[in-house]
Amino acid sequence: METEDREIIRSNKALLAVLTVLMVFASLYTMPRGRSVRYETSEGSPWMYDELIAPSNFSIVKSEADYNRETDSLKRNFIPYFALNEDCASNASSALQKLYEDTLSSAISFQSFRNLQNTLNSLYAEGIIDVEGEDYLKQNGQSLLRGYSGNSSRILDMEHVHTQKDAYRLLAESEMTVFEKSLLPGFRLEELLVPNLMFDPERTRTEMEAEAEQVSRYSGMVVAGQKIIDRGEIVSHDTYQMIQSYMEVMNRRTDSTSFTILTWSGNILFVTLIMLLLTLYIIQYRRDIAENRSRLLFLFAATALFIIGTNLYMRFTTWSIFILPCTMLALMLRIFLDSRTAFMGYLTYLLACSISTPMPFEFLLLQIVAGLTAIYSIHELSQRSQIFRTAFIIFGSYSVIWIALQMMQLEDLKNIQWHPFVYFAINGFIMLLTYPLILAVEKIFGFTSNVTLIELSNINHPLLRKLSETAPGTFQHSMQVSALAAAAANATNASTQLVRTAALYHDIGKLSNPPFFTENQNGVNPHDRLPYEQSAQIITAHVSDGMKLAEKYKLPKDVMHFICTHHGTGMAKYFYIKYVNEHPDELVDKAPFSYSGPEPDSKETAILMMADAVEASSRSLREYNEQTIGELVDRIIGNQLQEGHFLKCPITFSEIDRIKEVFKEKLMTMYHTRISYPEPNRS
Repeated sequence: METEDREIIRSNKALLAVLTVLMVFASLYTMPRGRSVRYETSEGSPWMYDELIAPSNFSIVKSEADYNRETDSLKRNFIPYFALNEDCASNASSALQKLYEDTLSSAISFQSFRNLQNTLNSLYAEGIIDVEGEDYLKQNGQSLLRGYSGNSSRILDMEHVHTQKDAYRLLAESEMTVFEKSLLPGFRLEELLVPNLMFDPERTRTEMEAEAEQVSRYSGMVVAGQKIIDRGEIVSHDTYQMIQSYMEVMNRRTDSTSFTILTWSGNILFVTLIMLLLTLYIIQYRRDIAENRSRLLFLFAATALFIIGTNLYMRFTTWSIFILPCTMLALMLRIFLDSRTAFMGYLTYLLACSISTPMPFEFLLLQIVAGLTAIYSIHELSQRSQIFRTAFIIFGSYSVIWIALQMMQLEDLKNIQWHPFVYFAINGFIMLLTYPLILAVEKIFGFTSNVTLIELSNINHPLLRKLSETAPGTFQHSMQVSALAAAAANATNASTQLVRTAALYHDIGKLSNPPFFTENQNGVNPHDRLPYEQSAQIITAHVSDGMKLAEKYKLPKDVMHFICTHHGTGMAKYFYIKYVNEHPDELVDKAPFSYSGPEPDSKETAILMMADAVEASSRSLREYNEQTIGELVDRIIGNQLQEGHFLKCPITFSEIDRIKEVFKEKLMTMYHTRISYPEPNRS
């Protein structure tokens, strides 16, 4: 066994080394490229950083909103293009002359014809636009247009340009007699009014885009040595654009080869160091995790996934870092491991990500306080409501620390930045996803959370209900053992809920043969008709039978472990001693009378073994008082110590003494003498 244990430890150390290297690689690979210069600020908020001085000359880039505003204004004021057809005027004049010669001369005088011709020429000289152009000008609210012919063009005012409808009205209003005007509709003069200004949408779009491209992306220049902003100053619109331009320039410069080599070298040293510190912590202070492959994988996988997620978030988004639910990692590690390891894993994550965050000091301060709050807020997760409460407490801790930071850096409270509180609220809301994640972790790594243990401890569970109906004595024994073990676990800082739940299931194997166990017998003992070896095998088989039932009902591995260890490699002593007494001259083989084990290997399994033996033996006492109970407890646990059942358990003698005292107190309470009620006088 020792050789096997050494092999397991050696393989787990190799796994620990591999996990450390993989986490370093994953952290470095997903880290933002180059030296990321990033400040998290907004217009109207105070500057939270040190004084910012321009290291060199650079242009101020306009904001996208400013640039779009200028281009939109240009498009709104852009004068559309209309193609000028100079032949329309001469064609219309010739058509009018022919019309006069053919028919119109019989209706109007020559002078009236001249006036009509002059009006027509004037209309074409000013311009007649088509319907499409008219609609475009109305929709865009424009009053100017550009008429072009060949390489020449001129700006025309809509007030002096005519639509076909207006042109006909003006033509009909030419100077002539009323009688002559009444005859004009019959000659279809509107056919003479063909638009000579045709809207050109393609050229209008092309020229508009060409002008938009000429809009400058820059609004000014910052010279080397110029102060951009100082700590506490309010970020104005212009200053904000200077800061954004500064970050863009600096990040562009850090893409050079020399900067990249230096940056990567520093990143490698930094990340490797903090990962080694986590590894050394596990080796020196948490050997139980180093020797447990599932816990080791969970610790490194969870930490690495959060590092990768945060790095990718910073690399590909511009959202605030405070939206990320970083404290979810601390909460998950606390639920499945312990508080110290949770903090170390969480701190490793924060340090690895701090080099790529825009506000490293504020980031570390806020996240460390919030993470500690999350760890402290959950001692043992037993209810879903605890996740809601923890999320609210984390939001409160973020808010308090942020206000404290602002108060230390600002001169006036009215300048406090309030928008981070929205990020904190989103963060708290995302924290509620911790509960479904707990279920996923349990399935992937084979862990058992307190929530699952509490659900299993419900006596309406099918297996417990079957135990209470088929083997009521065993069920009552299990309830008593659960109470004893939970009290002892609570007194020695062991996992109370795990012991309480495991105790309820530790004897489920007795369901296979309930009458063969004394607590379920009612005056008839089937062992009286069996050989001692067979009786012993039936008794010891309840462990293997219990494991089969546990697998059938899919009990967690942590609970199943108590079933196979609650007797260790002990013996069915009653039948063994009986057999030895009847065969004094025979060398008795202990194997048929022994349990298969293994021995308890944790404080919790040791407590259950003690509680099970003490509770079962206490039923044989003839008198229940402080002396008899005390002697029983000392004798039972003393024998277990002598037989070496607790050699693999991380339990101290002082803890065992404390467990004894708890058992004595609980048994005295369980078996206290009740007063006898007097009978009423009969007279």
